Parts: sequence; structure tokens; C-alpha cells
Amino acid sequence: MKRVNVLNVSAYICVCTIGLMSCHAQSNQKEPKSPFEFRGIYSPTNALESTRDFYGTHHVDYDWGLWGHNLHKALGENPDNSVLATIDGKKDKEQYCFSSDLMYDKLVEYIIDNFGDGEQPGSSTRISIMPRDNKKSCTCKKCIAAGNTKTNATPAVTNMMRRLAERFPKHQFFTSAYHSTRIAPKDTLPSNVGVIISAIDLPMRVAFSENQGYRTFVNMVKEWKEKTSLIYIWDYARNFSDYLSPFPFLKVMQRRFQLYDRLGVKGIFLNGSGDDYATFDDMQTCILCKMMYDLALDVDAEVRKYYQENYPKTGKLIADYYLKLERKVDESNHIIPLYGSIEEEVESYLNVKNFEEFRNQLENAAQDVTGIEKEKLNYMLTAFCFTQLQIMAMQNKENDPQIKTELIERLKGHKELKGMNNYGETDADIDAYLKKFENN
Repeated sequence: MKRVNVLNVSAYICVCTIGLMSCHAQSNQKEPKSPFEFRGIYSPTNALESTRDFYGTHHVDYDWGLWGHNLHKALGENPDNSVLATIDGKKDKEQYCFSSDLMYDKLVEYIIDNFGDGEQPGSSTRISIMPRDNKKSCTCKKCIAAGNTKTNATPAVTNMMRRLAERFPKHQFFTSAYHSTRIAPKDTLPSNVGVIISAIDLPMRVAFSENQGYRTFVNMVKEWKEKTSLIYIWDYARNFSDYLSPFPFLKVMQRRFQLYDRLGVKGIFLNGSGDDYATFDDMQTCILCKMMYDLALDVDAEVRKYYQENYPKTGKLIADYYLKLERKVDESNHIIPLYGSIEEEVESYLNVKNFEEFRNQLENAAQDVTGIEKEKLNYMLTAFCFTQLQIMAMQNKENDPQIKTELIERLKGHKELKGMNNYGETDADIDAYLKKFENN
């Protein structure tokens, strides 16, 4: 994950002053308490220091010493063979050997050089010790002796974490319950060793408990919880194929937060659009921040409050439309797509007629808006041009070239809007998309 440059995040982001304000209104009131000690959101709005300070949230670029699948930062891009995994009897550059003494030495050196021993107040940090993002598991003699199999690398990985946890008792070390490390270890882990469990198996719908994925996820959490109390969840807060179209997930996420609380989860990381613009991100991030403190939050009321205070001219129109999307997701209990096409969005929640009516109404209303609200609407309406083009492609509306040309020209304006270069996670450059669309 690349580090967010906060200076590149433009005025479409509203620095929230709502939500927890009442908690700070009187000095004699206690600070609000969240059931989660780590509250990470990987979104443009939460990249702002002012947002994190106000809501007490976290960000992986600022609150972790080493995050995710980034051991290469400590081991180098071309590590010694003794650090590489043995797969089918041969060294493999795509995975690490977690029984390697050289790996341990290099990690110790990296931690000391960058974070110290954590003994000074405020100097302790969280450090990820994760295999590369694939299913390969080292089967060298040492790893086999530790308990590894071809599909399970948990024994060697957790052994490495034990060594590091003993060497640095003030730092915290986390691996992932994912791919080759899904299976929990046999023995209890030290108090400063935890796990980040992917929620990918948990269906992205309001009522998820009747699905096998729910049972798989809950069982995994319970099995790991027997070995460590530091359970964090890695969850998903975007359609990673389409950042620019509406994605109504707040009520779905609220049910998930409530489940995590019941399971005794200590931390949540929501993987959003990083530093890329996503429609409704300013509102959704701020509601999520509040939801992490109040699991019974009235989502409808908070959405309306947010837009009333931050979009004074157009807030009611936007809130009415957005909450209509949330009701559709709630009432239908349809899965909302995490890597979905426009067809899947339409099947799940995006009524084409309602969207087009809303977009036209917002275009008209925006004519009488000025200042920062105008800037934020410019972002939103530019993003909606992408959605409209996708709808036209889905419906094969080649008989309306004037509207198509207008949408393309408007979407080309994304170049003037900082943070709006991509419409999705990978291979999603807007200019490349426009070129393909024009040529088709």
C-alpha cells in the first residue's frame, strides 16, 4: 500500500465537525469509549490528520510500523536464498522461509533502526509479519519440523513472531489469517502477538448468518481467539472495481460491527479506496467513525444530519437518494458486490431510472451552489458521468451520441480534480477507460 500524501487530497473532502462534538462540548464529560482499540479506515477522508484526531481513528500509513505484505522493506527486494521458501524441493522467490535465522536477524535490525525497542513512552508500534500474498508454504526441514505442511505456514510464521515478541515485548506483532495462515496455531501466543482475520468469507449483505461463509468466518475467529486475545478484522468498504458509482454499505457494515463486538474483536481495518476519490466517501467515512463508538447508531438520522450541515443547498436531495439506496440493500438482503460490474450493481441496488433522475436533479441544483459545496458537487457529478457511461454501455445506447460525447467530455475533467485518476483498484485508469470507450 502506498503512503497517502495528505497535501494531494483536495477540497471535496469535508473535515467533519459533527458526530462526536457533543462528547467534547463539556470538559467534565467522559471521552466516548469504543469497543475496538484499533479503528482503521483506508479512505481519503480518514487520511486527513484532523479527521483522525477528531474521531480517534487510525490509518495504516501512520499507525503501523510495518503494515500488510511488506516484509520486503526489511528483507530487501532480492533477499539471500536462506530467507526464501523451499517449495517442492526448490527455493522460491515468491515466498519466505519463516524458520530462517537470517530473516530473524534482519527483522531485528530493521525494527531497532526504524522503531527502537519500544521502551520509551509512545514509541511502541504494531508490526505485520505476513507471508507474501499467495498460498505457498515453505517445506524446508526446519519448517516441516515446526509443523508446516504444503498448505499451512502458520507454525513457522507464529514461531518467528514468538521470537520477535520475546525480543521486543513492547511492540505488537500481527500475522494474517489468510491463504496459508488461516489455521490457528496449536499453542497459545504471547500477549503481544495477534492476528488480522480477513472477513472475505462473510457475505456482504444485511442478513448474513444463514450462509456457510458466516459459519466459516465465525469458527475461524473463535479458533484464533483461543490462542490470542488480539483479534483484528480486515474488512472491505468499497466496490474495488468501481469507486465512482454509489456503494451503499453503511447498514451492512453496522451489522458486521455488531457481530465483531459479540465475538470479542479488538480492532477493525476497513480497506477502502486508499487515496483515490470515491463517491460519498466524505459522508460514509464520518458515519463509520461514529459507528465504531456507537454500534446502535441511527444511520438514517446521521446521514441526514451530515448532509444538512455540510451540503446546505443540496443536502436533502443527496440524503434522500442515498438513503433510498440503503433501504434497497436492507429490504432486498441482496449481496452488494466487492468486485462488481455495473450489471451487478443494478441487480443489487442501483435503479437506473432513479439514478438518472437524481443525477439530473443534482446537476440542476448545483447551478445555484457556490464555495466548497460547489467543489464537492463537481467531484460527485464528474464521478456520476462514469456511472452513466457504464449504464449506456450496459444498455448499448449507441443511438445517443450527443449525450455520450457530453459525458465523455465532462469525465475528462477528472484531470483537474486531485485524487480522481482511477475508477477502481487495479488497471483502472480513467483516461485509458475513456480512450477505450471512445474507440468502441
